[in-house]
Amino acid sequence: MNPAIESQLKLQANFPSPPGVAGHIIQLAQDPAIELDRVAKAVSMDSALTTKILRTANSPLYAQRRRSENLRQALVLLGLNATLTLALSFSLVKVLRSGKSAGLDLPYYWRRTMLAGTAARALADALHQPLAEEFFLGGLLQDVGMLALNLAFPDLYRDSAQLQHNHRAMTDMERSRLKSDHAEVGAWIMRKWNLPPRICAVIEKSHDADFSTPVDAAGFMARCVALSGPIADLFLVDSTERPFAEIALLVERSVGLDREAFSTVLDAIGAIIPETEAMFDTEVLSRHKADRIVEQARDVLTNRTLHTLQEFNVLQAEAATTMQRAIQLEKETQLDPLTGLCNRAYLDFALERDFDRARRTNGQLSLAFCDLDNFKRINDGYGHQAGDRILEAVARLLRAKTRDSDTVARYGGEEFVIILPNTDRETACRVCERIVRAFGETMHELGQAKVSVTLSVGCATHSPDEPHSSIADLVHAADLALYAAKDRGKNQVVPYVTGLHQPLARVV
Repeated sequence: MNPAIESQLKLQANFPSPPGVAGHIIQLAQDPAIELDRVAKAVSMDSALTTKILRTANSPLYAQRRRSENLRQALVLLGLNATLTLALSFSLVKVLRSGKSAGLDLPYYWRRTMLAGTAARALADALHQPLAEEFFLGGLLQDVGMLALNLAFPDLYRDSAQLQHNHRAMTDMERSRLKSDHAEVGAWIMRKWNLPPRICAVIEKSHDADFSTPVDAAGFMARCVALSGPIADLFLVDSTERPFAEIALLVERSVGLDREAFSTVLDAIGAIIPETEAMFDTEVLSRHKADRIVEQARDVLTNRTLHTLQEFNVLQAEAATTMQRAIQLEKETQLDPLTGLCNRAYLDFALERDFDRARRTNGQLSLAFCDLDNFKRINDGYGHQAGDRILEAVARLLRAKTRDSDTVARYGGEEFVIILPNTDRETACRVCERIVRAFGETMHELGQAKVSVTLSVGCATHSPDEPHSSIADLVHAADLALYAAKDRGKNQVVPYVTGLHQPLARVV
């Protein structure tokens, strides 16, 4: 997250903290061996919370024949995980609703929040996912960062009342002004509150979920939570042209529910809304309006969807073709024309991205400078075309010996750079030693002659224990190590260590 934003949030004394009961429940949720009696004791500390748990257990959400008469029966019915998650939902909403408004339309915010949580739960139920309460909690908390930003930056939302009804535009505005958004801020806050990591991850990805690739169970929950916001907007937008077909198509492609199943999800949301209102003592949506919207959705999805989806598919195909061409053109501008490796401009971008990520996450980042030994002799003795073939061979070998997550670039002339994210000094040196050894063992046919060319490499690593103050400092360290490799006889790897000095003259 943007350090300036983090500093401002830390100074914000008005943002509420979890109350004692919520904090205790968060601690219990971290314990895989938690027992029923401890959960019951924690919940019973708050009489209002106890009442809500009992009411929820006896609600149509669980559709039990036998009524729970006391807290213990309710806990047995709900199960430990569901009870803890529900208790956390009730407690956190209670404390968060105590916040004050600066420019944010809080009534609208809470209506959308409740609808999003309800939508996430309805998707979980339709997809037969366990722990539907966690989906609800994720949907409920995905926009909690807006509350924090609302207090930390009172002017942020003051002139953006209409943007609140366009969530994507709201997020774009935040990123434009703050270089961050409320999803990132919300995840940061929830980590400070020590919420389970999977909930924090869901909040962080709630506005940037990739709907096109396979996901694991945790990623599936993040995808449902990300869908819950646009589904909530279907109930809030004041228009007869709600994008039911478009959202239905997105749901089908991302979680596999067809439009008929999605219509059932909207029915379920309409049915759950009264229970959500009762559980959280808030008004979300009138039953009449909810029924009217669900009926409108059913009409669109059953009678007019085919034509709408056909048009939408054509537009999407055209957009995909245009996007693919744009990606191709952009990629071509990022590559070195001779070697096909990344060029210097993309290297600068990748370095800034990976260095910033390493600093934010207290991670490690290694950088390797590679330089061909005695390359001038190749050009002078065999011609520049032969030199180009050697450079192409270097590129092939570097790609073969590095990971997909690494960035390999041509720095200029016969110099190459490798960015190795999440890599410590020892591992980076091993990788570079394999490259040096493999290249030294490779024979190159240049006309009638076969020649070998060696490589010198200098490595530098940024880590929490040995940090570099800037990208320039890291690059300078790798360059010094390369100078040392040349000075010590070439054809070797030298790691940068504090105190390594630049030789008087660079050996080529």
